[in-house]
Parts: sequence; C-alpha cells; structure tokens
Amino acid sequence: MTINGDYTAINRMSNQPITVERSHRIHTARGITSLPAGKMVPIAAVPLLREDAVRSGRLRFNFEMMETAEILMNAVYVSVKAYLVPWSAFTRFDSIDAVNRAYEGVEQYAGGPVQPFVQRETFNSATADDIKVYLGLHAKTGDTVTLAYHEAYNEIWNFRAKNRSPALTPRALTAKNLAPAFWRHEQFRHIVPNFDQALVDGQVALNVVNTKLPVSGLGIKGTPTASTATFRDSTGATWTGGAGGVVAQEALLGAKLAGAVSATVLPAIFAELSANGITVSLSNIDMAKKTAAFAQLRTQYNMLDDDYLINMLMDGLSIPEQAMRQPILLGEETTIFGMSKRYASDAANLTESVVNGATAVEMSVATPRIACGGIIMVVAEITPEQLFERQADPMYHYPVVPGANAHTGANFPHYLRDTLDPEKVEAVPNRYMDVQHATPTGVFGYAPLNYRWNVNTPRIGGKFYRPGATDPFDEDRQRLWAVETVNPSLGTDFYLCTNMNTSVFVVTTQDPFECVIQGDLLIEGNTVFGPVLKESIDDYAKVLTHAPQPRIDKAAVVADDIPANGSAGD
Repeated sequence: MTINGDYTAINRMSNQPITVERSHRIHTARGITSLPAGKMVPIAAVPLLREDAVRSGRLRFNFEMMETAEILMNAVYVSVKAYLVPWSAFTRFDSIDAVNRAYEGVEQYAGGPVQPFVQRETFNSATADDIKVYLGLHAKTGDTVTLAYHEAYNEIWNFRAKNRSPALTPRALTAKNLAPAFWRHEQFRHIVPNFDQALVDGQVALNVVNTKLPVSGLGIKGTPTASTATFRDSTGATWTGGAGGVVAQEALLGAKLAGAVSATVLPAIFAELSANGITVSLSNIDMAKKTAAFAQLRTQYNMLDDDYLINMLMDGLSIPEQAMRQPILLGEETTIFGMSKRYASDAANLTESVVNGATAVEMSVATPRIACGGIIMVVAEITPEQLFERQADPMYHYPVVPGANAHTGANFPHYLRDTLDPEKVEAVPNRYMDVQHATPTGVFGYAPLNYRWNVNTPRIGGKFYRPGATDPFDEDRQRLWAVETVNPSLGTDFYLCTNMNTSVFVVTTQDPFECVIQGDLLIEGNTVFGPVLKESIDDYAKVLTHAPQPRIDKAAVVADDIPANGSAGD
C-alpha cells in the first residue's frame, strides 16, 4: 500500500530552479563611430543577464572610407566579428562555481576572500580611455563605473592572440587603449616560426637484448706512470693526461692501436652490436605512428592553460564547463571596400578629383540560454592588403646548385626524391619575403616542401616600381596603400598591425573610416518588467469617492433597511 505523502518520496536536494515566467526585451544597437585603421575597434556591446538568451538579432554596419587622392589598387578589408564573452570567461574566475559565489557575495573557499562579481573604478576624464570613447559611453569625473566592457574587449583580443601565435604577448585585462588588428596573411599561412620535428620525423624505440655492450680495444695498465702523457682517440683528437702517480688516472687506461706509424696511429676500439641484438620491432613502429597521430590531434589544445584539461580532452572526456571559459565567436563577416571617384564641378578644377569608399556588412546573432550571463561585443578591423612586392620569384631567383656544376636542374622539384623525403619541410630564407633583407640567408620560418612554387605574389612595375621599403614618397604610389616593414621577420610585426600609416588619405590627422550601426536584439530572460505607466491626474482618488468604504458590523444587534454594504448609494 502506498501512503499519500510518504516522506521517502520527498526530494529535499533538487538542483532545478523554479519555473518562472520568461519575459522579452529589445536591445537596440544604434549609433555612429569613427574607426582608425589597423586597430581592433569595439563598435557595439550588449550585456546579457543571467539566464538570458538572444532569440533573434539582426545587425547592419555601414562603413564609409574618407577621401583618398586616387582609387586604391590593393584591397581594403573590413572584418566584423561578434563574440560572446561569458562571465565565466573572465580570467579572475577559475570556474563557473567561482562566478556563482562572487554573484552571491560568498567567499571563494572556506576562509578565503570574496571575489567581486563586478569590477569597478572611479572615472577620471583625464585618463585616456579609447574603449569607452569608441563605444560612445559617457561618465563624469568621480562617477563609479564598471570595467566589464574593458574586460570583455581584452579577453577577446587575448583569445585571438593565443590562437594566432603563442609568441604574442597578452594584454592586461584593464587596458583601455585600442589593441592592434591582426593582419590577413592568407598567402603565408603555410609558414610557421617553428615546427615539431619529432612529430614530422617520428621516433622508433630500439630493443637492445644486452644493455651492456662489450667494447674491445681498451685495457688497464699494470702500474701508473708519473710522467705526463698525451692520448689520441679513435677520431684523431688528442688530450693530455694528468701527472703524478695515482692522480694520473688516464695513464691507467690503455688502448689497442691500429697502424704502425706513431704519428698517425689510431685506437682500434669497437663495440659489438650484431651479437647483442639491437632490433626494431613492428610494435614500436606502430607505436611511433600512433604517437604522431595523437600529437597531431593535441595541437588543437596546446594553448589551453591547464595540462590536466588537455589530458582529459585527449582521453575523450567531455568538459561542458570549458566551453564557457573562453570567448565564443557568434558571427564573422569580411568584405572589401568599393570605391568611386568624384570630380570637381567648378570650371577651374575640372581635372581635380577625390575618391570615396563604402561597404556594408549584415550579421545575424543568436545565443542559447546563458546561465552565467555575459557580454556580447562586436569588433571591427580595417586593414589594407599587404603586398610584399619585393618577394622572391621562384624562377628569377632559382637557387644555385651546390657542387661543381651549379647550373643543373637539381633544385627544381623532383617527384621521386621529394616523395622519398621523410620530412618534406623547408626552411624559408628571409630573402623569400624581401630580396632587400639585410640578412637574406637568415631563417624566416618553415614551410612545406616546394612551398615557393605556390605563387601568390603581386608584381608592381612601371611607374609604380619601388626598389626599397624606405624609398622617398612618390605621387604615383598614392594608388597603393603600402604598409611595409624593413627586414620583416615572423614575429609581432608580421601578425599585428603595429606600423600603420594613413599617407594615401587626403586628411591624415583624423580617423579615416566611419561606421553607422543599426539593429535590434530580442532577448528572452527572467527580467520582471513593471506595467505601462500613464500620466495621472488623480483618477484613482476620484473613483474611490464612489466606492463603498464601510463594512458590516456583525456585533451590531440592530438591523435596518440600509443596503447591506452600509452605503446609502450615490
């Protein structure tokens, strides 16, 4: 028999929240801002409260390029990315549990500190703050403001930097200046600053039956000598032994000699290998193959901060929380500016002209329900196409063949030789990137075998020809937005826009781009909104005068014909 309400059926440890009525709100992303070139610029930010979800969102960004003297021949890219940075992705939180404790103001561990959920600072207008300026945020000196947008911006840049190269230095999470944009180097993505040679070559363990191999040709003298002795090893190298009886330990050791002439005689010292079984097993070969395969898989995790997380992922164990511990890319769009030339209309300057550029990007944004909340931030990067016009041509700079005959075709690709090459990797010389490099034979990086025969190099000649990166300004070169580095190397300057110029623009002292932002995000969440308010002129008080106020007194012993509600009516 089942007893209704049996205490054994009561669940006192449920971890499911109560059911609440969900509400909807609109976050309108609308504004205008200017943008410098070569920077990662925040152009929109949307806070998500805990348990919020973006059900639908459509954003449009209209970009305008300021006037240039001529139509630019190299592409000008604009890349727009929308990221969700959950609160748990902020570095100061080491887990979602830490976020929950900070949210409720509970100490992080027994006897430990209480981590602030929101970091604040006192605003000072004298302190430069590019992030709040380009987002269009305002405050008065002395106001207390939060750093959530700054943290989200810097977390996004650090996340991208880790993905691009481990050599890039992360930014401070409270940095207020704009971070440099990332160059678009699709034509050089096959070149890396280093590579795992063990992964390419593989290593096969050797099996040795006798780990102590017998060596012939060495012996000990009967008595030490007190004189200084000079010794010569099997390679012909010499060393001088110490002097003085027992101290001269080298003198105790003797070697069998090969040869009869004292000046050229060498020790006949050999190790016996064939009789002692150095073998390569098939299982070791198979292990080397599997190790290389797993090492290749591990490369996608090698920038995670904790090795134990990598070990779990390599064991096929899912870590649901880890997905919320880093910024999440919600959308990305990249396009190129279109340009049009506009001529003067007055008779005296009909041949004068300027060029304007424009483009537009549309993006859809949606998220599932985010338990810990976060910040949605949209960033834009505007960069010109880097030309690397002095890059070596594989035919024009065909390498000299070592040996007596330097003019054969030995340095061209050869199918059989290249197929048998166990490594299939080449060192890229600096002259490949710039023939004017000060150290042309230095190593720029490493690339797959025969990389130079995949040619993707613009050739700029005629009146636009420029022999060196530091040559004087030329009017004809105004058609090329060239951002060049002297003696390029595969380092920070190669990945980041650290030396941007605006020489092609008519006005070089202002931000050369503008952006108009339009869009709405429909957010579903647990937020409780009050009812619609209407301006009042004491309507409630006037209606109340007509409402009966007295109540029946049941203690009264007299009843009369007055209506039961005690009111005489209107």
